[in-house]
Amino acid sequence: MIENSHAVVMSRFVGLTVQEMETLRRGLRDADARIIVAKKTLMKRALSEMARPIPEDAFDGPIGFVFLGEDIGAGAKALKAFIKEVGKERFSLTGGILGDTILDEAGATALADLPTKDVMRAMLISTITAPMTSLLGLITAPQRDLVGILQARIDKEGGEGEAEAA
Repeated sequence: MIENSHAVVMSRFVGLTVQEMETLRRGLRDADARIIVAKKTLMKRALSEMARPIPEDAFDGPIGFVFLGEDIGAGAKALKAFIKEVGKERFSLTGGILGDTILDEAGATALADLPTKDVMRAMLISTITAPMTSLLGLITAPQRDLVGILQARIDKEGGEGEAEAA
């Protein structure tokens, strides 16, 4: 499961109800992510065998491992929304792995600020089409200005041309 994930985030949770955990699981599932509460010794071993050892202090207390799918931003946003819902005292991010990079708490939290895949696509398309839109505006400006001048002239002479055009 670790190999198939685009990122792994570790979370500390205290005092969550079964219903709250189900809400979290549902939100993560919708974002192509999963949370697993596994034995820490097994996860430490699996991570170190993959040459991705995590600092010991990240394993304090009950830990959940969140496996984020292809759209890392969507899964991280689901985590951020859940933290906002239940509070940082009850659910917090402690670290993670993004590619070959080991993340600390701040790095794991910063993942939630990443735009989703769809938003990134929209930003890219907007960046690509912006010059074309500006060029189109420049090309059509003289005709638009001419129409404005003619309309002003018609309005100045009493609006007779407007009635004839209609």
